[in-house]
Amino acid sequence: MATAAAKRTSSKTSTHASGTSATSSGGHSEAVRELLVHATRVQLATLTSVSKFFVGWTQSADRYAQAVSDELLSRARGETASHQLLVRLATVSSRHLREVTALPTDVVSHFNSQLMRQTKRRSRQRQPARRQAAS
Repeated sequence: MATAAAKRTSSKTSTHASGTSATSSGGHSEAVRELLVHATRVQLATLTSVSKFFVGWTQSADRYAQAVSDELLSRARGETASHQLLVRLATVSSRHLREVTALPTDVVSHFNSQLMRQTKRRSRQRQPARRQAAS
């Protein structure tokens, strides 16, 4: 008789446990999905930010090389004096350094805006679904 009572108790426990695990499994799968979506958004924002950094750095380096080349050519043609060349090269170098040092700030801003934009889109898409479910 003790065996029959043990069987009933264990079957009730397993039924209750399986019902709970199914509910929590759905919650876990939704949480895992949300985690994967967030990780993907972070990766995409990182990718676009890194590309923005390299493009900005390349463009800045190109402008710097062109400006230095122009200054050296103007000196070679005799259009500028030697003492003016140093001042002009210092000005060009200073402008280049300002551009390069501004890149990390621009990239972080771009990264943050990408994450916020994707989060806002996602919340706008979810709102109608919540309203329909409530109706």
